[in-house]
Amino acid sequence: MSESEPGAGGTRGRILVGVDGSEDGLRAVRYAMREAKASGADVWIVNVVDDMMTVGGLWELVSTVEALRKVGEEYLDEARQILEVAHIPAERITSEVMVGPPGPVLADLSEKASLMVLGRRSMSGLERMFVGSTSLAAAVSAKCPVIVISAASTPHVTGGLRKVAVAVSAWPVHDSVMEWAAKEATLRKAELRVVHVVPDTLGMEAPRFAAEATAELERHLGAFRASHPEISVSIDVQVDDPVNALVEVSKEVDLLILGLHHHRAALGGSVRGVVANAHCPVGLTD
Repeated sequence: MSESEPGAGGTRGRILVGVDGSEDGLRAVRYAMREAKASGADVWIVNVVDDMMTVGGLWELVSTVEALRKVGEEYLDEARQILEVAHIPAERITSEVMVGPPGPVLADLSEKASLMVLGRRSMSGLERMFVGSTSLAAAVSAKCPVIVISAASTPHVTGGLRKVAVAVSAWPVHDSVMEWAAKEATLRKAELRVVHVVPDTLGMEAPRFAAEATAELERHLGAFRASHPEISVSIDVQVDDPVNALVEVSKEVDLLILGLHHHRAALGGSVRGVVANAHCPVGLTD
């Protein structure tokens, strides 16, 4: 799916977008808008007022929250304008300001969404260790697939490469991960690249593990290819540092999906590193 073109319609879902007035939040809105045009989904834009940021007595707390609500409404107005200019019908747009810790609130709301899109602030140095505290906190506990995008690393309209990559890190490969990757590749009329990275720390054993992984993927993808003949599927097994390898892959694709073998609450440093440094939108799903 090129973000500048509507694609094939589908079952009507609901795309949740968190906005905070930043350019990253607006980039997430634009991405969600194009995803909605391609899939026929509704768009649900939410600003979460962080009540933990308020200080002072009860009166000051109430006053501050109300002031932040008004600012949040301004953020939502800006997001709605983007959707309206793109001719998303008003009846397919929902917006609201909520109060609470942004990450957990968005994660709870995701139970009512088919996809969540979040902006990620650009960071450098040690800040990358704490990448996008709000976006990552929401993604960790989300009940639906999540796409994280940065206005700094992905300022352009995506879709021109016609390539989607899905990184799998353990066996068996979850069917739900592959099906989401297939859906995104189909919407984009894109090639699907299945990536597995064997850590280079394995030394002399790494080539053997790479060969075994390639054979395992070939076996697993036989039925998948048969059920998705419209998609060109390639296998890419690499021996490298996982973060470095996947960041390099992100330069060559429109969307990089990370298939998480365990529950998202167990997200480790590798996933955080990829999300922090990727050059394209990153999808997270179980």
